[in-house]
Amino acid sequence: MIGRNHDLLGSSSFQQNTGPSPSQKSFMKHQISGHQERCKLPLKLMGQIILVAGMFFLLSRLITSLSFAGKNGVDLRATAGVSSEEIFDGFGFKVFDGKWNDATWAEAGTGSKFNQLDGVLTVSRDVVGSGGLIACRRKWLVSQIDYVKSIVMLNSDIQTQEGNIGVEINAPMNGNERFVKCAIHGGQGKKTAVILCDTADQFSTTPIEVSYDTWHVVHFDIDAEKPAITFWVDGNIVDTYIPKDASGFKVAEYSLVLMGESSSAGLMSGSFDAVELKTR
Repeated sequence: MIGRNHDLLGSSSFQQNTGPSPSQKSFMKHQISGHQERCKLPLKLMGQIILVAGMFFLLSRLITSLSFAGKNGVDLRATAGVSSEEIFDGFGFKVFDGKWNDATWAEAGTGSKFNQLDGVLTVSRDVVGSGGLIACRRKWLVSQIDYVKSIVMLNSDIQTQEGNIGVEINAPMNGNERFVKCAIHGGQGKKTAVILCDTADQFSTTPIEVSYDTWHVVHFDIDAEKPAITFWVDGNIVDTYIPKDASGFKVAEYSLVLMGESSSAGLMSGSFDAVELKTR
């Protein structure tokens, strides 16, 4: 054993300045090479582990972000079906001033210009047709809806022949549109506005005369068991509607819409506040 060590060391005790012998160099090279080969696998494995851990971290952050958005913004789960979420918007969050909360609302139709400012949502249009805001990524069965309510005001400087703004639920179904709507109507030359509520199957409440430039409350309760809808204006019951097609009424999936409509060109403007769809 002593002789073998002496050979490997190349008599280094007496040849300190001669450097490694050829046999030493060969042995050392072999040892280093062996260590390098053994290190390659752990280093490669460690790199893969770090990469996988990084991917899991990023994925977890993405899932957390989407979960947060679902609770505080857009409900991603509601894109393909009915929703159990209530809607309430008092338009008071100044961060949305200049537009609207696009986690709650999306544009529908054409021509209506909406703008949130100072705690209300204003709407104006100057072309024929209809357009509004729809509660995005949300639909409801009538069995889920307790009531729909909004405060509305129509401005007196109306220049279209006939125009209105209102809140509605609607559901395209089998090529036919189902809707329930309450709106405030006016027109150029008309001294007072009127509020009426109507449905797709030609039901309409008696028009209630109201003032321009004044806030009014429109409200409809839904009894999905009967089924029936009771309409209210400024806290007073005005009529009750019984759907002609009760089964279709119950299975339809409804969207919530804030709508503005004009029968002719010319300015029409007004405001919404405290829009609410209350679920059961």
